[in-house]
Amino acid sequence: MIEGPRSERTRKTDLEPVTDPGSEQRIARRHPLIWTGILHHDYQSSPIRVRNISSTGAMIECSSPVRIGTEPLLELSDSISVSGTVAWVVGDQVGFAFHSPFDMTQLAESIPDVAPSEWIRPSYLDDSGSDSPWDPRWNRMSVGELRQELEGYIKR
Repeated sequence: MIEGPRSERTRKTDLEPVTDPGSEQRIARRHPLIWTGILHHDYQSSPIRVRNISSTGAMIECSSPVRIGTEPLLELSDSISVSGTVAWVVGDQVGFAFHSPFDMTQLAESIPDVAPSEWIRPSYLDDSGSDSPWDPRWNRMSVGELRQELEGYIKR
């Protein structure tokens, strides 16, 4: 009898995990968080945000381009720096594999940067009658008024 890929019979090998040495094995528990830091790479320093972290690595967001295979230094505070290798990059997200196990309790002992107590209102929120999408005149327009306002921008 020829068995297809969806045979009703389950073989023991189907239940065993794949342990290809080249495949990525994540065994460390990840902790989601938002933590700021600095990535020192390619003769520059870029501000980053840590999105999740474990004892073996972290996923960070970095607006500067980062190359796979480089070995930058991740600075999480004045007293915490971790060396590692860039394992993957997708857009502004970077997979960072630590060279040695990271002690997560260091983060609990560190004091994170906090936002300043005084918030300065961004200029685009000012009621100056600008063409900002937050301009109050956009809130209550009818479809006809909106069409008149946008005349010349709409292709017909």
